[in-house]
Amino acid sequence: MAANHDDERDLPHVWPFTLAGLLMIVALSWFCAGFALHDVGQDLPSFYKTFFTLIAVSFALIVGGATVNIAKEQRRRAH
Repeated sequence: MAANHDDERDLPHVWPFTLAGLLMIVALSWFCAGFALHDVGQDLPSFYKTFFTLIAVSFALIVGGATVNIAKEQRRRAH
């Protein structure tokens, strides 16, 4: 019994959420590293700007991925 893989285009996209999770981990690591270096007297360049940019990009990926997947599901149900 072989599996039928013809309708894989109807599956939801998961890569935006995976990338968003990875960027969140990078953002939190950057945040913790910035404060750790601040405690020893050094500073990370563009500390807050980089942190908030990574958070914003993660949020945009989550919203964009959800929007695409919802639209795909509605098209699938319409057929």
